[in-house]
Amino acid sequence: MPKFKYFITVTAAALASVSNALRLFEQRPITATPQEPMTQKTRQEIREEMGGLPESWLLSPKEKQHYIKDAFVFSWEGYRNYSWGYDENRPISNSARDTRNGWGATIVDALDTLYIMGLHKDFKQAQDYVASINWDRIKNDEPVQLFETVIRYVGGLLSAYDLSHEKVFIRKAVELVDKLLPAFDTPTGIPYQYVNFTSGEPVRHAAACLAEIGTIQIEFTRLSEITGNWKYHYVGQHVYDVFTRMHIKTFGLFPHLIDVNTGDPIGNHVTWGGMGDSFYEYLIKQLVVSRGKDSVKKQMVSQIISSLQERLLVDAPFDPAVSFLAVLDGDRQIFQMDELACFAPGSLLLAARTFPDEYKDLEKIAKRLMLGCYSAWDFTITGLAPEIFSWDATRQSHAVYYEGGKRPAVYPVHPSYILRPETLESLYYFYVFTKDPMYQDMAWDIFNSLYTYCKGNSGYSGVNRVDVPQKTWDDREESFFFAETLKYLYLIFDDPENPKFPFDKWVFNTEAHPLKITDIVPPSERIKKTSRFYFV
Repeated sequence: MPKFKYFITVTAAALASVSNALRLFEQRPITATPQEPMTQKTRQEIREEMGGLPESWLLSPKEKQHYIKDAFVFSWEGYRNYSWGYDENRPISNSARDTRNGWGATIVDALDTLYIMGLHKDFKQAQDYVASINWDRIKNDEPVQLFETVIRYVGGLLSAYDLSHEKVFIRKAVELVDKLLPAFDTPTGIPYQYVNFTSGEPVRHAAACLAEIGTIQIEFTRLSEITGNWKYHYVGQHVYDVFTRMHIKTFGLFPHLIDVNTGDPIGNHVTWGGMGDSFYEYLIKQLVVSRGKDSVKKQMVSQIISSLQERLLVDAPFDPAVSFLAVLDGDRQIFQMDELACFAPGSLLLAARTFPDEYKDLEKIAKRLMLGCYSAWDFTITGLAPEIFSWDATRQSHAVYYEGGKRPAVYPVHPSYILRPETLESLYYFYVFTKDPMYQDMAWDIFNSLYTYCKGNSGYSGVNRVDVPQKTWDDREESFFFAETLKYLYLIFDDPENPKFPFDKWVFNTEAHPLKITDIVPPSERIKKTSRFYFV
């Protein structure tokens, strides 16, 4: 994803107030109200009382996989019955919602998961729907967001093609990407956030988020490989020209906002969480896809890993085996971490295992971060991770006293959970690489909590509070629940000796869409710039 899944639109007039708009959440622990006292029961005891699933040691991997597939089928049938053709189903009110221009985001995002789970009749129905999509038909004439459209729609279409070889998916992907290309009509090649499909013009906001400009390249390159039209690849790669000449204090620590017109950083807020996350993810994955031959990515990956270790990595005082990633606001280190940043352990492990000579010590860091991310789930009474969490940076114990109560060593700052997959994504990498069943146990504990607290009337809902043992549904079921959360859960319980997607043959985009890795080398760059966009 990973990746970030929300955006703040910044106009030129608003640049001066960016720091205020992006102010960090106040670091205060979220506790139960007097009407909802903290319980002495364990998470497992509460789940059993609420109708949860058997604990991990009572089930085989195949039995767990069956439960996960059932969760997908239950949610898919809810979407089909109540919201077919809309972007999302509301799983509590059984009603439809459009959030991604009304093209049926859940259908396209779920294509490859349907195929992987062997739901071929449903896949064919979804394929027929995709063939009928008219990209010009947009609800309320809303602008089209480049980032979300690429990772969900384009990524879903490309993955469906790589799995099924049905050409309709490539045809629809080309139609869509060609309509997105005006976003790149900028002085720097850094794309605008939005395109108006009615006018064919970009929405010319002055600032772009780091993640959104660096999370199109894997999809665009794969589209070029399949079609033989390399304009998509070159458009995506041109973005990195800005970063190789960017003047910042510490290279590898890129501020999360970039000026589209100049290529200069805006502010000095650095994060591997929301608005920064998948920029770093795609640098690592592009290096893997190139089999280490991309010199630009090789240099940038070395720099971001070095900077991560020096400035962002924080060891937990309560456990030497646990680490977190802080946020930088200028020179000030903020002890907050997004669940979104929990893609990092998996991506770092991928780098460490793919290039062991270059990154020989990176696996140890990745494992400490993996345990740090899991602790965000493990320290809540529900077993669900908060959107943003913090940790006690001074105490040596797992619980400290405050205001007459106890606060765990890792605690919610923003207490909602919207079905996010990033920790599960990293657990998938750790299990495939290490074959340690501990990571399967962690994944099952997360799914058991999902089943207990998130299962609604026609699907799974996010929750507003992870820190109280109640179903505080938000009535949202984003398409990435089908594309990422359930897919990674399902794949974690595959046979580790025969993984469906070996990491030297497949790469997952930030929306968990597996794309084939090839040895196709892009031809020498034969492009020129028009006032519109790049073309071959």
